Amino acid sequence: MEINYSLASLLLFLSSLFIVIKQWRTKKPKKLPPGPWKLPIIGSLHHLIGRGLPHRVLRDLSQRYGPIMYLQMGQVPTVVISSPTMAKQVLKTHDLAFVNRPQLTSTSIIFYNNKDIAFSQYGDYWRQMRKICTLELLSTKMVKSYGAIREDELSSLISSIRSTMGNTINMTQIIFLFSNSIICRSAFGKICKNREEFLTILKEVLLLGAGFFVGDLFPSWRLIHNLRGEKTRMVNAHNKVDVVMEEILNEHIENKAAGKMGNGEFGDEDLVDVFLRVKENAELQFPIANENIKAVIFATIIDSLSEVKKKLNQDSMVRLSAKKLEMMKDYRWMGLDR
Repeated sequence: MEINYSLASLLLFLSSLFIVIKQWRTKKPKKLPPGPWKLPIIGSLHHLIGRGLPHRVLRDLSQRYGPIMYLQMGQVPTVVISSPTMAKQVLKTHDLAFVNRPQLTSTSIIFYNNKDIAFSQYGDYWRQMRKICTLELLSTKMVKSYGAIREDELSSLISSIRSTMGNTINMTQIIFLFSNSIICRSAFGKICKNREEFLTILKEVLLLGAGFFVGDLFPSWRLIHNLRGEKTRMVNAHNKVDVVMEEILNEHIENKAAGKMGNGEFGDEDLVDVFLRVKENAELQFPIANENIKAVIFATIIDSLSEVKKKLNQDSMVRLSAKKLEMMKDYRWMGLDR
């Protein structure tokens, strides 16, 4: 019995070795774009670490290896495009080949397993949600209905700045609060009661989402996905957001059941109302659940606030003197007299 067992083990080993050697010989090398040399396991990561800002390092590498460059970021093959001509090829000519977004740890947690639009996989679900956003959520009628909210918040902004005449103010914080108020009032209407708490959670999510997750570079190494606890912090922040949004959604549902058709600031529909109305459409290919609504609306808020953050210098204070604030007394300077 021992001889037969040893013989079977030897035959199994030799057959496995034969298969591996055969595949290695017949495997055709992939035609990859040029790129810097790689190391085992980490790939090309050593070219980016400790050499300055990533975008400048990539610029320097592209000047050496060309407008289309290949990098092995851990386990993730990456192609870097750095010329308008090549960008047009990727974004327009061959857009279907590059249309899907990477499945990142942060977006999977924040957007309910990527059930939003920006990070969902290209397909029928993406087309359905995009159509809903284009025809319903962001239609011309809906955008115009938010005009009164924008005017009200702008008036409050100007009054707030006037009240600080002669003092140093943090314009970054003021504009961030201004944008957040418009977005929350447009999305949730009168129902977002704990707006300051929600803003605090939003900042936490934005900060964590912009961080670095080792698991994104080594997706098959499950043991290191939460090595520094960043995944746990992201899950905890998401749970806080989910509690607030679930309360808002449930209150909208209760008001709808009671016969109230609009929860907007001025009695019209807000974004949640629109989604709940569309949800009742029996012809939808993919039925809409609460998670879909929360994912899309939260993604809309995050995207809007991220754009605001990009346009503001977070590391500096904008100091306005009394003379400059005098300009804000004249509404014509803001273009509000038209």
